[in-house]
Amino acid sequence: MAMDKVIQKRRRPWWYWFVGMMIVSVLGWILYQAVSDASVRTTSVPVNQLIIGTVQSGTLEDIISVRGSVQPLNSVFLDAVNGGVVEQIFVEEGAFVEAGQPLLQLSNTSLRLNVASNDTAITEQLNNLTNIANGLETTQLNTEREIIIIEYRILTLERQMRRQQELVNERMISQQDFDAIVDELEYQKRLLVNTRARQTLEDRIRRDRQMQIAAQIEKLEENLSLAQSSFESLLVRAPITGQLTSLPVQIGESKISGQRLGQIDVVNQYKIAAQIDEFYVSRVVPGQPARFALTGSNYSVLIDKVYPEITSGLFTVDLIFDAAVPDNLRRGQTLQLELTLGSPQETLLLPVGSFVQETGGNWVFVLDASGQQAHRRNISVGRRNNRFIEVREGLSAGDRVITSGYGAILNADRVQLSQ
Repeated sequence: MAMDKVIQKRRRPWWYWFVGMMIVSVLGWILYQAVSDASVRTTSVPVNQLIIGTVQSGTLEDIISVRGSVQPLNSVFLDAVNGGVVEQIFVEEGAFVEAGQPLLQLSNTSLRLNVASNDTAITEQLNNLTNIANGLETTQLNTEREIIIIEYRILTLERQMRRQQELVNERMISQQDFDAIVDELEYQKRLLVNTRARQTLEDRIRRDRQMQIAAQIEKLEENLSLAQSSFESLLVRAPITGQLTSLPVQIGESKISGQRLGQIDVVNQYKIAAQIDEFYVSRVVPGQPARFALTGSNYSVLIDKVYPEITSGLFTVDLIFDAAVPDNLRRGQTLQLELTLGSPQETLLLPVGSFVQETGGNWVFVLDASGQQAHRRNISVGRRNNRFIEVREGLSAGDRVITSGYGAILNADRVQLSQ
Protein backbone atom coordinates (compact mmCIF):
# COMPACT_ATOMS: atom_id res chain seq x y z
CA MET A 1 0.00 0.00 0.00
CA ALA A 2 1.44 3.25 -1.08
CA MET A 3 1.96 5.91 1.53
CA ASP A 4 0.41 9.42 1.01
CA LYS A 5 2.94 12.08 0.03
CA VAL A 6 3.29 14.94 2.51
CA ILE A 7 2.76 18.21 0.74
CA GLN A 8 4.58 21.09 2.40
CA LYS A 9 2.65 24.38 2.76
CA ARG A 10 4.12 27.02 0.58
CA ARG A 11 5.51 30.04 2.55
CA ARG A 12 4.26 33.41 1.36
CA PRO A 13 6.92 35.90 0.35
CA TRP A 14 7.88 38.79 2.67
CA TRP A 15 6.56 41.44 0.37
CA TYR A 16 3.11 39.96 0.72
CA TRP A 17 3.05 40.85 4.40
CA PHE A 18 4.54 44.29 3.72
CA VAL A 19 1.81 45.10 1.21
CA GLY A 20 -0.83 43.94 3.63
CA MET A 21 0.50 46.13 6.41
CA MET A 22 0.58 49.12 4.07
CA ILE A 23 -3.04 48.53 3.05
CA VAL A 24 -4.12 48.32 6.71
CA SER A 25 -2.21 51.51 7.55
CA VAL A 26 -3.76 53.44 4.66
CA LEU A 27 -7.23 52.26 5.59
CA GLY A 28 -6.59 53.25 9.22
CA TRP A 29 -5.35 56.70 8.21
CA ILE A 30 -8.39 57.22 5.97
CA LEU A 31 -10.68 56.14 8.80
CA TYR A 32 -8.90 58.50 11.23
CA GLN A 33 -9.20 61.41 8.83
CA ALA A 34 -12.87 60.66 8.33
CA VAL A 35 -13.49 60.58 12.07
CA SER A 36 -11.40 63.74 12.59
CA ASP A 37 -13.14 65.60 9.79
CA ALA A 38 -16.48 64.65 11.24
CA SER A 39 -15.51 66.23 14.59
CA VAL A 40 -14.15 69.47 13.05
CA ARG A 41 -16.79 72.18 12.58
CA THR A 42 -16.40 73.34 9.02
CA THR A 43 -18.16 76.24 7.33
CA SER A 44 -18.03 76.94 3.62
CA VAL A 45 -17.89 80.61 2.59
CA PRO A 46 -17.50 82.14 -0.89
CA VAL A 47 -14.06 83.69 -1.12
CA ASN A 48 -15.47 86.89 -2.63
CA GLN A 49 -17.31 87.55 0.65
CA LEU A 50 -14.10 87.58 2.67
CA ILE A 51 -11.31 90.10 3.15
CA ILE A 52 -7.90 88.51 3.46
CA GLY A 53 -4.88 90.34 4.85
CA THR A 54 -1.22 89.37 4.88
CA VAL A 55 1.04 89.59 7.94
CA GLN A 56 4.09 91.73 7.23
CA SER A 57 7.04 93.27 9.03
CA GLY A 58 6.94 97.04 9.28
CA THR A 59 6.86 100.14 11.45
CA LEU A 60 3.76 100.61 13.57
CA GLU A 61 2.88 104.28 13.81
CA ASP A 62 1.26 104.45 17.24
CA ILE A 63 -1.37 106.90 16.03
CA ILE A 64 -5.14 106.63 16.00
CA SER A 65 -7.69 108.74 14.15
CA VAL A 66 -10.47 110.27 16.22
CA ARG A 67 -13.34 112.59 15.42
CA GLY A 68 -13.75 115.69 17.57
CA SER A 69 -16.21 118.53 17.94
CA VAL A 70 -15.24 122.16 18.61
CA GLN A 71 -16.61 123.38 21.94
CA PRO A 72 -16.10 126.60 23.92
CA LEU A 73 -13.21 126.32 26.36
CA ASN A 74 -15.18 128.08 29.09
CA SER A 75 -18.92 128.53 29.43
CA VAL A 76 -21.05 130.13 32.12
CA PHE A 77 -24.60 128.96 32.69
CA LEU A 78 -27.32 131.40 33.69
CA ASP A 79 -29.68 130.08 36.37
CA ALA A 80 -32.57 131.83 38.05
CA VAL A 81 -31.51 132.87 41.56
CA ASN A 82 -35.15 133.61 42.39
CA GLY A 83 -38.15 132.45 40.45
CA GLY A 84 -40.41 134.81 38.57
CA VAL A 85 -42.25 135.63 35.38
CA VAL A 86 -40.25 136.81 32.36
CA GLU A 87 -41.22 140.46 32.00
CA GLN A 88 -38.66 141.78 29.49
CA ILE A 89 -35.96 140.36 27.20
CA PHE A 90 -33.22 142.85 26.32
CA VAL A 91 -30.99 140.78 23.98
CA GLU A 92 -31.38 138.03 21.41
CA GLU A 93 -29.84 134.58 21.44
CA GLY A 94 -26.47 134.57 19.65
CA ALA A 95 -25.65 138.18 20.54
CA PHE A 96 -22.29 139.23 21.98
CA VAL A 97 -22.71 140.69 25.48
CA GLU A 98 -20.55 142.57 27.98
CA ALA A 99 -20.13 141.64 31.64
CA GLY A 100 -22.89 143.31 33.66
CA GLN A 101 -25.15 143.89 30.66
CA PRO A 102 -28.88 143.30 31.42
CA LEU A 103 -30.26 140.26 29.62
CA LEU A 104 -33.80 139.87 30.91
CA GLN A 105 -36.11 141.07 33.68
CA LEU A 106 -38.16 138.79 35.92
CA SER A 107 -41.03 139.95 38.09
CA ASN A 108 -41.97 138.44 41.45
CA THR A 109 -44.61 140.30 43.48
CA SER A 110 -44.26 138.04 46.51
CA LEU A 111 -40.50 138.59 46.62
CA ARG A 112 -40.96 142.34 46.23
CA LEU A 113 -43.31 142.46 49.24
CA ASN A 114 -41.05 140.25 51.34
CA VAL A 115 -38.04 142.42 50.56
CA ALA A 116 -39.95 145.58 51.48
CA SER A 117 -41.15 144.02 54.75
CA ASN A 118 -37.66 142.79 55.61
CA ASP A 119 -36.19 146.19 54.81
CA THR A 120 -38.57 147.85 57.28
CA ALA A 121 -37.93 145.31 60.05
CA ILE A 122 -34.17 145.37 59.60
CA THR A 123 -34.06 149.16 59.49
CA GLU A 124 -36.05 149.33 62.74
CA GLN A 125 -33.67 146.91 64.44
CA LEU A 126 -30.70 148.91 63.21
CA ASN A 127 -32.21 152.08 64.67
CA ASN A 128 -32.79 150.36 68.03
CA LEU A 129 -29.22 149.12 68.18
CA THR A 130 -27.94 152.56 67.25
CA ASN A 131 -29.99 154.10 70.09
CA ILE A 132 -28.58 151.56 72.55
CA ALA A 133 -25.04 152.36 71.39
CA ASN A 134 -25.74 156.08 71.78
CA GLY A 135 -27.11 155.46 75.28
CA LEU A 136 -23.91 153.68 76.26
CA GLU A 137 -21.87 156.65 75.04
CA THR A 138 -24.10 159.04 77.00
CA THR A 139 -23.64 157.00 80.19
CA GLN A 140 -19.88 157.13 79.69
CA LEU A 141 -19.94 160.91 79.30
CA ASN A 142 -22.14 161.33 82.41
CA THR A 143 -19.77 159.24 84.52
CA GLU A 144 -16.78 161.23 83.30
CA ARG A 145 -18.68 164.43 84.19
CA GLU A 146 -19.36 163.12 87.71
CA ILE A 147 -15.66 162.36 88.18
CA ILE A 148 -14.72 165.87 87.03
CA ILE A 149 -17.20 167.41 89.52
CA ILE A 150 -15.95 165.25 92.40
CA GLU A 151 -12.30 166.03 91.59
CA TYR A 152 -13.16 169.74 91.55
CA ARG A 153 -14.87 169.49 94.95
CA ILE A 154 -11.88 167.67 96.39
CA LEU A 155 -9.55 170.36 95.07
CA THR A 156 -11.78 173.10 96.55
CA LEU A 157 -12.07 171.37 99.93
CA GLU A 158 -8.31 170.82 100.15
CA ARG A 159 -7.70 174.54 99.58
CA GLN A 160 -10.41 175.45 102.10
CA MET A 161 -8.98 173.04 104.66
CA ARG A 162 -5.49 174.54 104.34
CA ARG A 163 -6.83 178.06 104.85
CA GLN A 164 -9.02 177.10 107.81
CA GLN A 165 -6.22 175.12 109.44
CA GLU A 166 -4.51 178.43 110.19
CA LEU A 167 -7.75 179.93 111.48
CA VAL A 168 -8.26 177.00 113.82
CA ASN A 169 -4.77 177.46 115.15
CA GLU A 170 -5.55 181.14 115.79
CA ARG A 171 -8.92 180.13 117.30
CA MET A 172 -10.77 182.26 114.79
CA ILE A 173 -13.12 179.35 113.83
CA SER A 174 -14.32 176.44 115.84
CA GLN A 175 -12.86 172.97 115.63
CA GLN A 176 -16.29 171.68 114.75
CA ASP A 177 -16.44 173.75 111.56
CA PHE A 178 -12.97 172.58 110.59
CA ASP A 179 -13.86 168.91 111.23
CA ALA A 180 -16.90 169.28 108.97
CA ILE A 181 -14.63 170.32 106.12
CA VAL A 182 -12.29 167.38 106.81
CA ASP A 183 -15.21 164.94 106.84
CA GLU A 184 -16.59 166.35 103.58
CA LEU A 185 -13.16 166.04 101.95
CA GLU A 186 -12.86 162.42 103.07
CA TYR A 187 -16.34 161.68 101.73
CA GLN A 188 -15.56 163.17 98.32
CA LYS A 189 -12.34 161.17 98.07
CA ARG A 190 -14.17 157.92 98.85
CA LEU A 191 -16.90 158.92 96.41
CA LEU A 192 -14.22 159.48 93.74
CA VAL A 193 -12.80 156.00 94.31
CA ASN A 194 -16.27 154.49 94.02
CA THR A 195 -17.16 156.46 90.90
CA ARG A 196 -13.92 155.47 89.18
CA ALA A 197 -14.59 151.82 90.02
CA ARG A 198 -18.06 152.21 88.56
CA GLN A 199 -16.52 153.83 85.48
CA THR A 200 -14.17 150.85 85.05
CA LEU A 201 -17.08 148.41 85.28
CA GLU A 202 -19.19 150.48 82.91
CA ASP A 203 -16.31 150.66 80.43
CA ARG A 204 -15.95 146.88 80.39
CA ILE A 205 -19.69 146.37 80.01
CA ARG A 206 -19.84 149.05 77.34
CA ARG A 207 -17.01 147.49 75.32
CA ASP A 208 -18.64 144.05 75.44
CA ARG A 209 -22.01 145.49 74.54
CA GLN A 210 -20.54 147.58 71.74
CA MET A 211 -18.92 144.47 70.25
CA GLN A 212 -22.24 142.65 70.40
CA ILE A 213 -24.05 145.59 68.86
CA ALA A 214 -21.44 145.89 66.10
CA ALA A 215 -21.82 142.17 65.28
CA GLN A 216 -25.61 142.47 65.28
CA ILE A 217 -25.47 145.55 63.06
CA GLU A 218 -23.11 143.79 60.64
CA LYS A 219 -25.42 140.78 60.48
CA LEU A 220 -28.48 142.96 59.95
CA GLU A 221 -26.71 144.90 57.22
CA GLU A 222 -25.76 141.61 55.54
CA ASN A 223 -29.38 140.50 55.72
CA LEU A 224 -30.47 143.84 54.31
CA SER A 225 -27.93 143.55 51.50
CA LEU A 226 -29.01 139.95 50.83
CA ALA A 227 -32.65 140.97 50.68
CA GLN A 228 -31.83 143.78 48.29
CA SER A 229 -29.63 141.53 46.12
CA SER A 230 -32.44 138.96 46.01
CA PHE A 231 -34.67 141.61 44.56
CA GLU A 232 -31.93 142.85 42.24
CA SER A 233 -31.36 139.27 40.99
CA LEU A 234 -34.66 139.52 39.16
CA LEU A 235 -32.73 141.64 36.67
CA VAL A 236 -30.54 138.95 35.07
CA ARG A 237 -27.17 140.34 33.94
CA ALA A 238 -24.31 138.80 31.96
CA PRO A 239 -21.67 137.54 34.45
CA ILE A 240 -18.92 137.56 31.79
CA THR A 241 -18.18 139.02 28.39
CA GLY A 242 -18.92 136.54 25.61
CA GLN A 243 -21.50 135.19 23.21
CA LEU A 244 -25.01 134.43 24.44
CA THR A 245 -25.32 131.02 22.81
CA SER A 246 -28.52 130.03 24.58
CA LEU A 247 -31.49 132.00 25.94
CA PRO A 248 -34.57 129.72 25.78
CA VAL A 249 -37.10 132.09 27.41
CA GLN A 250 -40.33 133.75 26.33
CA ILE A 251 -42.11 136.81 27.74
CA GLY A 252 -44.75 135.72 30.24
CA GLU A 253 -43.03 132.39 30.92
CA SER A 254 -42.64 131.36 34.57
CA LYS A 255 -39.21 130.32 35.82
CA ILE A 256 -38.56 128.64 39.15
CA SER A 257 -35.51 129.17 41.34
CA GLY A 258 -32.48 127.30 39.97
CA GLN A 259 -33.96 126.82 36.50
CA ARG A 260 -31.57 127.21 33.55
CA LEU A 261 -32.05 130.50 31.72
CA GLY A 262 -29.20 130.46 29.22
CA GLN A 263 -25.50 130.06 28.50
CA ILE A 264 -22.65 132.44 27.67
CA ASP A 265 -19.49 131.16 25.95
CA VAL A 266 -16.12 132.88 26.12
CA VAL A 267 -15.33 133.90 22.55
CA ASN A 268 -12.14 132.91 20.70
CA GLN A 269 -11.27 130.27 23.29
CA TYR A 270 -12.01 126.72 22.20
CA LYS A 271 -11.44 123.09 23.11
CA ILE A 272 -12.08 119.92 21.14
CA ALA A 273 -14.24 117.16 22.63
CA ALA A 274 -13.48 113.75 21.11
CA GLN A 275 -14.79 110.23 21.67
CA ILE A 276 -12.35 107.31 21.58
CA ASP A 277 -12.83 103.53 21.49
CA GLU A 278 -12.63 102.01 24.98
CA PHE A 279 -9.84 99.72 23.67
CA TYR A 280 -7.46 102.65 24.20
CA VAL A 281 -8.75 103.81 27.60
CA SER A 282 -5.66 102.56 29.47
CA ARG A 283 -3.29 104.25 27.02
CA VAL A 284 -4.80 107.72 26.80
CA VAL A 285 -3.51 110.21 29.38
CA PRO A 286 -3.42 114.02 29.70
CA GLY A 287 -0.58 115.67 27.81
CA GLN A 288 -0.59 113.38 24.77
CA PRO A 289 -0.35 115.33 21.47
CA ALA A 290 -2.72 115.28 18.52
CA ARG A 291 -2.83 117.15 15.25
CA PHE A 292 -5.33 118.05 12.56
CA ALA A 293 -5.39 119.89 9.26
CA LEU A 294 -7.76 122.74 8.44
CA THR A 295 -7.81 124.94 5.33
CA GLY A 296 -4.36 123.76 4.32
CA SER A 297 -2.66 124.37 7.67
CA ASN A 298 -1.69 121.95 10.44
CA TYR A 299 -2.55 122.60 14.08
CA SER A 300 -1.53 120.84 17.29
CA VAL A 301 -3.51 120.17 20.44
CA LEU A 302 -2.94 118.33 23.72
CA ILE A 303 -5.22 116.09 25.76
CA ASP A 304 -6.30 118.16 28.75
CA LYS A 305 -8.81 115.88 30.47
CA VAL A 306 -9.86 112.23 30.20
CA TYR A 307 -13.38 111.44 31.38
CA PRO A 308 -13.58 107.98 33.01
CA GLU A 309 -17.17 107.20 32.02
CA ILE A 310 -17.59 104.73 29.14
CA THR A 311 -20.81 104.90 27.11
CA SER A 312 -21.58 102.55 24.20
CA GLY A 313 -17.94 101.48 24.08
CA LEU A 314 -16.59 105.04 23.90
CA PHE A 315 -14.99 107.45 26.36
CA THR A 316 -14.58 111.22 26.01
CA VAL A 317 -11.49 113.45 26.15
CA ASP A 318 -11.00 117.22 26.02
CA LEU A 319 -8.14 118.60 23.93
CA ILE A 320 -6.81 122.16 24.12
CA PHE A 321 -4.62 124.16 21.77
CA ASP A 322 -0.97 124.47 22.76
CA ALA A 323 -0.10 126.96 20.02
CA ALA A 324 -1.96 128.78 17.26
CA VAL A 325 -5.75 128.60 17.11
CA PRO A 326 -7.48 128.67 13.70
CA ASP A 327 -9.33 131.90 13.01
CA ASN A 328 -12.24 130.20 11.31
CA LEU A 329 -13.25 127.76 14.05
CA ARG A 330 -16.95 127.52 14.84
CA ARG A 331 -18.75 125.99 17.79
CA GLY A 332 -19.95 122.48 16.87
CA GLN A 333 -17.53 122.15 13.94
CA THR A 334 -16.30 118.57 13.35
CA LEU A 335 -12.56 117.87 13.03
CA GLN A 336 -10.61 114.71 12.17
CA LEU A 337 -7.60 114.35 14.49
CA GLU A 338 -4.61 112.04 14.67
CA LEU A 339 -3.78 111.21 18.28
CA THR A 340 -0.25 110.01 19.06
CA LEU A 341 -0.16 107.28 21.72
CA GLY A 342 3.52 106.29 21.57
CA SER A 343 6.73 106.12 19.53
CA PRO A 344 6.97 104.19 16.18
CA GLN A 345 8.26 100.60 16.54
CA GLU A 346 9.34 97.78 14.17
CA THR A 347 7.02 94.78 14.57
CA LEU A 348 4.75 92.28 12.78
CA LEU A 349 1.70 94.00 11.35
CA LEU A 350 -1.74 92.60 10.56
CA PRO A 351 -4.30 94.78 8.75
CA VAL A 352 -7.10 95.88 11.07
CA GLY A 353 -10.51 94.40 10.35
CA SER A 354 -13.89 93.66 11.87
CA PHE A 355 -12.58 90.39 13.31
CA VAL A 356 -10.93 92.31 16.16
CA GLN A 357 -14.27 93.31 17.68
CA GLU A 358 -15.56 89.71 17.48
CA THR A 359 -12.51 87.79 18.71
CA GLY A 360 -10.90 90.47 20.85
CA GLY A 361 -7.71 89.78 18.89
CA ASN A 362 -7.32 86.44 20.70
CA TRP A 363 -7.65 84.21 17.61
CA VAL A 364 -7.96 84.38 13.82
CA PHE A 365 -8.56 82.17 10.79
CA VAL A 366 -5.26 81.53 8.95
CA LEU A 367 -5.25 80.23 5.35
CA ASP A 368 -3.23 77.13 4.55
CA ALA A 369 -0.70 76.89 1.72
CA SER A 370 -3.37 75.93 -0.81
CA GLY A 371 -5.47 78.95 -0.01
CA GLN A 372 -8.57 76.74 -0.03
CA GLN A 373 -8.98 76.36 3.73
CA ALA A 374 -8.50 78.51 6.81
CA HIS A 375 -7.96 77.15 10.31
CA ARG A 376 -8.58 78.76 13.67
CA ARG A 377 -5.36 79.81 15.43
CA ASN A 378 -4.77 81.50 18.78
CA ILE A 379 -2.70 84.68 18.64
CA SER A 380 -1.61 87.55 20.88
CA VAL A 381 -1.88 91.17 19.74
CA GLY A 382 -0.73 94.49 21.16
CA ARG A 383 -0.92 98.08 20.02
CA ARG A 384 -2.86 99.16 16.96
CA ASN A 385 -3.71 102.18 14.87
CA ASN A 386 -6.37 102.78 12.26
CA ARG A 387 -4.59 100.57 9.68
CA PHE A 388 -2.64 97.86 11.48
CA ILE A 389 -2.57 95.85 14.68
CA GLU A 390 0.64 94.60 16.29
CA VAL A 391 1.11 90.80 16.30
CA ARG A 392 3.07 89.52 19.29
CA GLU A 393 2.56 85.75 19.04
CA GLY A 394 0.92 83.13 16.82
CA LEU A 395 1.62 84.51 13.34
CA SER A 396 4.61 84.91 11.04
CA ALA A 397 5.39 87.28 8.22
CA GLY A 398 3.61 86.09 5.07
CA ASP A 399 0.70 84.40 6.85
CA ARG A 400 -2.64 85.17 5.23
CA VAL A 401 -5.51 85.90 7.62
CA ILE A 402 -9.25 86.45 7.19
CA THR A 403 -9.70 90.00 8.52
CA SER A 404 -13.35 90.59 7.65
CA GLY A 405 -16.18 90.01 10.12
CA TYR A 406 -16.52 86.55 11.66
CA GLY A 407 -20.28 86.62 12.14
CA ALA A 408 -21.02 83.59 9.91
CA ILE A 409 -17.89 81.64 10.87
CA LEU A 410 -17.55 82.58 14.53
CA ASN A 411 -18.29 79.04 15.78
CA ALA A 412 -16.33 77.19 13.07
CA ASP A 413 -12.97 75.47 13.48
CA ARG A 414 -12.24 75.44 9.77
CA VAL A 415 -13.40 77.58 6.87
CA GLN A 416 -13.70 76.10 3.40
CA LEU A 417 -13.21 78.81 0.79
CA SER A 418 -15.41 78.27 -2.24
CA GLN A 419 -15.36 80.05 -5.56
